[in-house]
Amino acid sequence: MIGNDALQTLGPFLAANRGRIARPWQALFLGAVLLAVLLLGWLGGAGDPAWGRLASFELAAPLSWPDLIPPLAVLALTQWGAPVSTSFLVLTAFTPTNLPALLLHSLVGYLLALGLGLALYSLLPAATVIKVGAPADPLRPADGQRFWLVMQWAATGWLWSQWLIQDLANLYIYLPRRLAGPELAASLVVLCVGVCLLTAEGGGAIQQVFTSKSGSEDPRATTLISAFYGLILFALGRWSPLPLSTTWVFLGLLGGRELALASQGRRGEAPALSASLGADLLKASLGLGVSLTVALAVPLLKTLP
Repeated sequence: MIGNDALQTLGPFLAANRGRIARPWQALFLGAVLLAVLLLGWLGGAGDPAWGRLASFELAAPLSWPDLIPPLAVLALTQWGAPVSTSFLVLTAFTPTNLPALLLHSLVGYLLALGLGLALYSLLPAATVIKVGAPADPLRPADGQRFWLVMQWAATGWLWSQWLIQDLANLYIYLPRRLAGPELAASLVVLCVGVCLLTAEGGGAIQQVFTSKSGSEDPRATTLISAFYGLILFALGRWSPLPLSTTWVFLGLLGGRELALASQGRRGEAPALSASLGADLLKASLGLGVSLTVALAVPLLKTLP
């Protein structure tokens, strides 16, 4: 599930640092933020590492074979490169009655991100947002790349923490609502291994959804994306404790960004832009369809003898 959702939080980070910073240092940084968020949530929630976002979801006990279908579906869709919502696919399978609220919360998030992305990037000149260059070029302090790379790491730390607060529920729904210290440590090891593998792969197949966008490997562009996305998740998290599809929020932000940049002297690229956004929405819609089908089928399969 981390591999699929890496598109949103780690996609900009991995793209901007490709050929610039060694991957072990990237993994160490991401693991440190993960450790801090988990410990803060666990200590503040009296043993609940999911930041209280599973209060309205049933405990997944005892586990049965249908419960394995959602994570396997996520794995399959990730390998295909589809940005699937793990919130719909996993959480709905345990408590289907929360589906309408999840859909509404996610739709509001998508529309908010689309509107904010369009508004914010319309106010910024395209030249200050995109400066595409060879990712393997050495950093030159004179052109400000080092400054923007540092800012990009800071923005990623902020975004990564906000995403974890939202989406840790998708992982910890399989575990008891209160974890002892050894249980938390074991889960942290598993998550850190996943982050290391993801960093080593550079994001995997789903990374193409992000790298196809304008200036995706420039630290300035990725810094703004990460900062804006983190602010949107922070606002949505304060609005409601209910989980939502962070995938759809991210796609909304990217869509608003591309539409704004297209209106700033890039009108000749409109056909390619439409095709790119259309492909993203098609994959996301197919992923949503599969997610809902699987999520609603799991409770029925549990009733079979």
